[in-house]
Amino acid sequence: MKKIAFVALLLSMFNVQSSILKAQTKVKETAVPRSVLLALEKTYDSYKVKTWYQAPGQYIAEVIIDGQEGRSYFTAGGDWQYSSFPVKMEESPTLMTAYFTNNYPGYRVKTLDYIEEMSGDNYYRMIITRKGISDASFEMVFDTRGKLMKSNAPDPAAVKRDYYTHNNPDATDAEITKATKTETSRQRTRPAPRVDEPMVEQFTPCDAAVANFEKVVGKKRCKAGPEWINRNDQYAVAYYTDKQNVEKEAVYDINSGDPIMTGKLLPKARYSNGILKYLDEKFNGENYKVEKMVVYEYNSKYRGADGKKPKPYTYVVISQKVKGARQIKFIRMEFDSKGTFLNLLAQPLDERDVQ
Repeated sequence: MKKIAFVALLLSMFNVQSSILKAQTKVKETAVPRSVLLALEKTYDSYKVKTWYQAPGQYIAEVIIDGQEGRSYFTAGGDWQYSSFPVKMEESPTLMTAYFTNNYPGYRVKTLDYIEEMSGDNYYRMIITRKGISDASFEMVFDTRGKLMKSNAPDPAAVKRDYYTHNNPDATDAEITKATKTETSRQRTRPAPRVDEPMVEQFTPCDAAVANFEKVVGKKRCKAGPEWINRNDQYAVAYYTDKQNVEKEAVYDINSGDPIMTGKLLPKARYSNGILKYLDEKFNGENYKVEKMVVYEYNSKYRGADGKKPKPYTYVVISQKVKGARQIKFIRMEFDSKGTFLNLLAQPLDERDVQ
């Protein structure tokens, strides 16, 4: 994902999509402007159009591309906007399906589409709704690796508590909290007393993740660690330092324990020249500091939604002092293996990341 800000624009566009679809009418290809036909031809090398539709200010092609049916959307002026392809849950990234399954009990997936857009950004759009009679639908957007980027769905903690309470009407707050691992939503009349040294429950990865870590890394190759971290309820991450004093992390699927990728913290002397050049041009004389640069490489057996092994990428955290403010601003970026900017990240990866 190259432009996260553009996702917000697409979300608003998708909100009116249903009304557009209701207003669309079937038209013959002879009624479609030549500029729209040429735009489709430029967008895809090989395709088959089943049906053309016209909507206010828009033309929609029901197409078959590489054996997959979908829809391509064009402006009346002939500009390609995006294409949408229905996807089955079993064909989608494990991280995405795990996030939905673990956080939205009592909900079902109404639609799941893979989106290709004119800027080159590709991602998944999932529409969910509560099981049974429900008019309310919610939208979640995931990147191609299955990481959640945008959502207007209810808070997962509240969903899990409501689901457990509905199925266990006599449960106490303590029982609900223990079963769902969420805090009570009831308002207290006075703040709870603070504990000097609160007990923090340590994350315990699944046995398969531990076994895979021991198989590949093992304690003999560790100088320190591993420290296991839950990353956004999607990854089980083992942070450790190897015998060469290099800080590394091994990333696993939080549910299956399958290895996904490894990360290596680069020393300053090995920072990517391409990325440093981009940062100098980007900040153009502004003061900034590279807090960390981590190279991620995917496991040889891991495959993305397209069935291919994803390419390595680099995660970078930049800090800047904000004029007139005490706090420091952190900027999080991702780059491909050639040092080309990919996208911005809004939040730290996990509690071990720069806060």
